[in-house]
Amino acid sequence: MKRLRKAGFLAFFVVLWLTQLSCGNQYRPVANPVIPPGGQPQTQHAAWVLNYNPTGDGSTTQIDVSGDTNVAVNSMGKGSAAEAFPANSLALYIANSGDDTVSEYLPTLAGPITTISLLPGSHPIALASANNTLMNVLNSGENSKCSTSGSVSVIQAATLSVNSTTCLVNGANVGDNPTALAQSPFNGLVYVLNQGSPGSVWVFNPAGPSILGVITLPTGQNPVSVTASLNGDWIFVVAEQGMGAGVLDIISTSVTPPAVTATAPLGVGPGFSIIDPNLNRLYVANTGGNSVSVFDAANVSSSGSIPLLGTASVGTNPIGITPLANGSLFYVLNSGSNNVTVVSANSFTAQTSVALPAGANPVFIASDPTSSKVYVADMGTSETTVIQTSNNAIATNIPAPSQIIGCTVCALQQPIMIVTQ
Repeated sequence: MKRLRKAGFLAFFVVLWLTQLSCGNQYRPVANPVIPPGGQPQTQHAAWVLNYNPTGDGSTTQIDVSGDTNVAVNSMGKGSAAEAFPANSLALYIANSGDDTVSEYLPTLAGPITTISLLPGSHPIALASANNTLMNVLNSGENSKCSTSGSVSVIQAATLSVNSTTCLVNGANVGDNPTALAQSPFNGLVYVLNQGSPGSVWVFNPAGPSILGVITLPTGQNPVSVTASLNGDWIFVVAEQGMGAGVLDIISTSVTPPAVTATAPLGVGPGFSIIDPNLNRLYVANTGGNSVSVFDAANVSSSGSIPLLGTASVGTNPIGITPLANGSLFYVLNSGSNNVTVVSANSFTAQTSVALPAGANPVFIASDPTSSKVYVADMGTSETTVIQTSNNAIATNIPAPSQIIGCTVCALQQPIMIVTQ
């Protein structure tokens, strides 16, 4: 089944490549100087949009928060799939699935881009780091070391080199369809989701490096999202259960061997989760149920039970959530209704909705540290929508770079992810 998925993925790339071939050379954007942010707290803030390019190298677009302008475009590798800042770091990492590399640079300092090579066939798809000394890279492909499974590579920040690559193999267990990961800031362990029959959560120790255990989820559960509590004591795994209601599996990071210690019911078809670092809440988007579950992550009991604060009704097919840093609102991205629902963080009631451009096909949402702007990656229209939180109006739509350099009639790259700082 996995081979069929890979074949379909490759066929998709071939079709896109053939349709764009006539437009000329590959696009290679050039970085522009930017003003450094200075000390903490930063006086200058930015959003970095990761753009996927089906015909060549992907890129990042840097948007100035105060001016709503594109101040820098940097070229990444092929098949750019994910981006992340390590905790307490200015270094931005980008996973390039198409050429088995990770790009790293200091965007606020206009620093040089370092390309870190992974093992051939790795196909990195996700990044996670709870400290500024390393970056954990989740590889979905079967590489030259791990011929039957996915793997996790650890990049040392000091040397910007791969320190280790560990196969997702533990006895008879083989993690051949890993999709996401999160690292606990408490013990540094990394928790990897593997979809399949049955679904599972793998516990990886980067310091080993070693696989400490595999948590097999109950039959019918398919893990889709994972987050760590702010103190690192708990790992929250969102699992869908067919077409019905999902479940939140809660893992204690101090239990040996690792195990699910408690569960909580979710809405229909959950697909996304995020921790609010300011209010210490866990938000879960129930994509099939058109709702958001809000949990009190600050008061998880010793047994792992977590209080449900409320459920918010939102638009059709919510796929992303971003809470404002000032704690007043959270914004929910709805792919089905092509809009953003603005929800009160106090009453959990919808205040208004913001319509996105026709055909936007939104895939990601983020907000800036000043709570003044919300950013939406519109993959369908190849632009980033900037929403002003003061009046919930669209300030501008910023186009992604062209897929082919020098071609004014070629298709644009496709925004897929956004991080802010």
